[in-house]
Amino acid sequence: MKVLSINISEPKKITFNGKELITSIYKMPINKEVEVGQLGIEGDRQADLQVHGGYDKAVYAYSHSHYSHWSEIMKKSYEEFGLVGENLTIDNFDESAVFIGDEYKIGTTLLQISQPRIPCYKIGIKMNSREFPKLFSQSGLLGSYMRVIEVGKMKIGDSVELSRRDNDSMSIFEISQLLFVDIKNIESMKKAIDLKYLSEEIKERFRERLMKLGDFSSL
Repeated sequence: MKVLSINISEPKKITFNGKELITSIYKMPINKEVEVGQLGIEGDRQADLQVHGGYDKAVYAYSHSHYSHWSEIMKKSYEEFGLVGENLTIDNFDESAVFIGDEYKIGTTLLQISQPRIPCYKIGIKMNSREFPKLFSQSGLLGSYMRVIEVGKMKIGDSVELSRRDNDSMSIFEISQLLFVDIKNIESMKKAIDLKYLSEEIKERFRERLMKLGDFSSL
């Protein structure tokens, strides 16, 4: 696997349905080596820090192989990198083969998989489709958030090398299915909560859902 594009943005104002919004989803490729710190890539800032960014969501990676899927679904050709607001466009970063806690070396940076993306309504604005957030959520093709274990540098063309994997983890696809499709799978949610490297945000979502389903064993 390798990095095809590194994409960043500053928060920008847009107008949607007559209302002014601030978003950082419109990320643009940059063709230079970048510094990666604990909270993300230099030059990249989030508009809504309650939803995006932070230690567990410092870098967002998405597979370029999914672009053709969305082109077919949306009946539109997508060629520009940063399609869904990702920081790293990787040639083939399959959610079924990427696991919570996986550590990847990119350049001199070491990153760890923390959770799938939880899409907000702004991705629908970017894709010009009210239906897209639901389609995206249920597809399982959500991409992967990463925390930065070792700060460093990276550039376009760098290899994405798996350096460590837990033996009994769950894939990004499996967590995505629990979040949006297989939403009453109590045993799998309990397993996910026990994963050491799954973000606390996702664990709390599962705890709240288990309570609603009458299971209080994970409290």
